[in-house]
Parts: sequence; C-alpha cells; structure tokens
Amino acid sequence: MQVAEIIVKILEKEGISDAFGIPGAGINPVYKYLGLSGITHYCVRHEEAAVHAADGYFRACGKMALAICTSGPGATNFVTGIYTANIDSIPLIAITGQAVTAQLGKDAFQCVDIAKICEPIAKATFCVTDPKSIVSVMQKAFYLAKSGKPGPVVIDLPLDVQMADVEFNVDEYQPLAFDNPHPDMKDIEKAIAMINEAQNPTIIMGGGVILAKAADLCVKFAEMLNLPVITTYMAKGGIRTDHPLNAGHAGIQVGQPIGNRVFLDSDLIIGIGCRFTDRHTGNINVYKGNRKFIHINVEPKEIGKIFQPDLGIVADAKYALEALLKVGAEQGKPKGSARIEAMQELRAQLKRKTDYDCVPIKPHRVYEELNKFFKDDAIFTTGCGLNQIWSGQLQDVNHPGLYLPSGGAGTLGYDIPAAFGAKIANPGKHAVAVMGDFGFTFHVQELAVAATYNVPVIVVIVNNAYLSLIRQNQKYAYGFEHAVAMDVNQGVMDYVKVAEGFACAGERVFKPEDIRGALERAVQAGKPYVIDIVCEKETDCSMGPAVDSVKEFV
Repeated sequence: MQVAEIIVKILEKEGISDAFGIPGAGINPVYKYLGLSGITHYCVRHEEAAVHAADGYFRACGKMALAICTSGPGATNFVTGIYTANIDSIPLIAITGQAVTAQLGKDAFQCVDIAKICEPIAKATFCVTDPKSIVSVMQKAFYLAKSGKPGPVVIDLPLDVQMADVEFNVDEYQPLAFDNPHPDMKDIEKAIAMINEAQNPTIIMGGGVILAKAADLCVKFAEMLNLPVITTYMAKGGIRTDHPLNAGHAGIQVGQPIGNRVFLDSDLIIGIGCRFTDRHTGNINVYKGNRKFIHINVEPKEIGKIFQPDLGIVADAKYALEALLKVGAEQGKPKGSARIEAMQELRAQLKRKTDYDCVPIKPHRVYEELNKFFKDDAIFTTGCGLNQIWSGQLQDVNHPGLYLPSGGAGTLGYDIPAAFGAKIANPGKHAVAVMGDFGFTFHVQELAVAATYNVPVIVVIVNNAYLSLIRQNQKYAYGFEHAVAMDVNQGVMDYVKVAEGFACAGERVFKPEDIRGALERAVQAGKPYVIDIVCEKETDCSMGPAVDSVKEFV
C-alpha cells in the first residue's frame, strides 16, 4: 500500500474526521487519499489558519483534528499556529509536505527543515525518511499529542516517502494506549493535612483541569471542604460565575479584584493543572509572599519551573482530584463559612462597572451586552490586545469549552479561524470571535472560508482605533506614544465592506443601545457576520505589575 494511503487510513483509525489545510505539490499524494476518505477537508486561505482552526476545534469538543499543508513557505506558515497550540497544551496533528529525500539539506525549491524549525515549539516533530517507519511514527505522534501534557505534533513527509509502497494491514493497526500519572497517595494525604492546618486555603483551577475534563470534580472538592476557587485565564468557565465558591480570576492582567483579594488573603494555595506563569503571578515575590503552595501538574518539568512549591504532585488533574475527594472525605476538615459569606459581598463590591451609556461606546459595555445576549449559548474566541484582557476580566462564562483564548501566545489572527474550527466541532453553539480593530486584519481572509462552507461565525470588533495594549504600555511604562494610533480604523477603513466582499454580512454600531440589535441580526443572518463597534479611543485597561498593585481604570 502506498504510504500516502497508509497515512490517511491511520488518521481515520485514530478518529480524525475533520481536516483543515491547503493542498500543494509537496503534499498532493496524501490529498489524493484524503479525497477518497471519510475525512471532511476544509480548504483555508492561509496555512497558519489551518492550525488555529484545528486548535479551536479541539478546544470546543475535545477531539483532535488534522492541519495539513505543502512544503516550504506553506510549512513555515504553520509555525505560529503550532506555537499557539503548544503553549496552551492543545493536541493536534500537523502534516507538512516536503521535497524528495535526495534534496534534503540542498536548498531545493520549497525545501525547508520544518521539523527542526518546530522542534522547540511543538510537543514533538518527525521528518519521515524511511517509508517503513511510517506506521510507528504515526502511532507515536498520536500517542505523544494526547498523553501527559498534550500538544501539537508535526510530521514532515518527503514526496518520495509519500509515494513509496510498503506492507500494511489496516485491520491490524491499533492506537497506542496510554495512561497519565496517578498521584502518590502519601502526597495526597500530605495535601489534605496542609489544607486542614491552613486558615485560609484557596484552590487555583488551571487549564489542565479543563483538559482533563475534571472541572466538575474540582468544584465538588471545593464544595466538600468549602474552599474558594480562583480560575486561571485558561480555566475560565470551569466553575459557574454565580457559584458561591467562585472567586474569579487572579492575576495582573486578566485578573479580577475579587480574585486578587481572595488570593492575597490566602495562606495556602492548591494549584491544580496550572503553570504559575507571568500574566497570572506578576511580581513573583509578592505572589509567593508568606503563603504555602501545593502544585499538581501532569508534567514533572512544570513543578518547580517558576518557583519551588511546598508540595509538588505529579499527576493528571482528574486522578489527583479523585484522590483528593477520597482522602478529603475521610480526613478533610471543611473551612469556616464566614470567609465564603464575606466573599459574596466582596464580589458585588469589587465588580467592575460595565453599564456605561456614553458615546463613543465604552469598551466595557460591549462585554456586558455579550454576557446578556449570549448567556451560555456561545463559544468565544479571542487573541490578543486590550480587547482580550477586557474579555477575560468582564465576560461571564459558565461551562468549560465555551471560552477559547490564545492564552500563552496572545496570537493576533487566532480568533476567526479558531471560531471557524470551534463551530465545525460544536455546531449547536454560536461561535463568536471577540477582537480588536487591528487584530481583525490578521487572517480576515478566513471569513471567505466561513462563507464558502456556510459556517455562520460572528465577529465582534471592539474598535478603538488604536494598538491599545501597546499604547497603554508606551504611556505608563515609558512615557511616550508612537506608531499606535489607527484613526483610519474608525474612518476610511470600512470593515462592513470587507465582510461583504467575502460574501458575509455586517454593520457598524455607534450607540450602546444598538449593540443588542446588532447581535440579534448577526444570529438571524444565517451567514458569517461582522459587527464593528466604534468605541472610545483611549480607554485604559486595569492592570499592574503585581497582584497587590493592579491599577483600576474607569
């Protein structure tokens, strides 16, 4: 059987039903068999978007998808998407075409060592030069993508390897089984003992809890011991916003006043499936303070990478929470309710204002309208900028899989293709890309893809005519402003015409009371829809250098 056909047969055996990519001369042998398979292929307009679509697809449904493209610049366009998925621990298979093996390393046309390029930013990479190894490579690629801390795996395929014939019986192929690490029960007992000894312990639910499909277990554990739950940005939606134990986000950017207050008042932090990264911690000395830390992570290298916890537990979040529930039920001592009752009052007192009625529209009002209109009926994607930070601070999300941000990379251009992939994965939900006016022009061409396949994604542009995150950084960190004003984005640039040019629909909104009507028309349109909301230009976003010194702006 030809290797190209074997690859497609294995993709099907591994459960791949959807692929995002662009065909090309370097990958056409595989495309021949993709066209004969049961895998649905969506032809995107830029290779990076193929990876973002596969990324959003997984986040929305928990099932892997394929990203596929040709060699040379097609392959290098994958790089940002691979990095974006890897830093957020999103598994996917990325297949690239390649020149024939005899031309490797000889500067042949569109011959680039993509496996080497992606090595630092992918879970794993392979350049297959021996056709006989293809089965083992494919097996290992899927195993590595899914097991432990998940991530993208790149498989580079020279043309002659794709067209080689090797023996293969598809009925004999079996995916490699895996099981993530279980916790040492002695460590779990130590953790419960530390919680019992603490006066004000707090759980931090990280993105690893969402990936492990263990958010419900985390909430159950918190309820059993009456512990507040802070969610990291990647765990947004892991606990309902109205749950009495929800302490919001902590952090220096997408953090919330309630989250930072609860964190600072805590003497023990139980971090589950989190990484203690910089946008969450800020000044690490302030963050650590005199409090103790328990850190649970499936990846051993994550524990102690930022700072050494008092107790580190290598375990899958689901297994760790199951063990904590078991031992907690036997030995745990629920904490007093006074702190939780006080937290409810604090949540109301510290809630940031969103009900602005001014014109130009205050950006905060956009997120209030999104909360009121969509409730739990939409999947949101967001990439980078103040629009993303406001989204993290102000949007209410009540379920895992409904909020898909580019968290670790902050990738402009992630939003629209990720929303497209999410809508393919979960057609029963609206898919809404929330983005800035500058970021809109990154991969805006993917609106044409959404229109082509009749996938009605909704794009909400928070148009403040600025590179606003960079403007704010220049202003407060360096005392200047240069090259960040984008006045034309509220003037001669017409994003509604851009939408219409891609066979989509759209409108521009100037008054806050008109936002809801625009959202209603977007939902009813039955096609991709762009809502360009003209906002106040120089609104600052609350943030700061440390969790105890976030500057609030109104």
